[in-house]
Amino acid sequence: MEVKKLNEEHREALAELEGRLRVEMDRRVTEAITKTEAEAMERLTKVKIDHDSEISKYKVMVSTEQEKTERVRLKLEAETHARVTAEDRLKDVKEEFRYFINSLPGHENSCYNAEYMIDR
Repeated sequence: MEVKKLNEEHREALAELEGRLRVEMDRRVTEAITKTEAEAMERLTKVKIDHDSEISKYKVMVSTEQEKTERVRLKLEAETHARVTAEDRLKDVKEEFRYFINSLPGHENSCYNAEYMIDR
């Protein structure tokens, strides 16, 4: 009977202590979660900064390579244009030479015809 009486007397104090313990535990858990989240955000921020830095490096490299490629493309276009122009000019010169040879008197009897001379 006395045990029951003691239990009844301390039940309120025990409930108050349990309430304080719950509040303290909740505070510690919240503090731990907040600390963990802050550390995770700090790590993610560092990773993002590193990632952005790497992306910037690759963008610069790609840009440099694109510039080089463009210069080479323009050079090839210029060379192709020069070659086509030279081939057209050579065709014109051959045609002029053929006309010149064929306009000479007695060219029909010559052992060198225009095509043979042009090929040489």
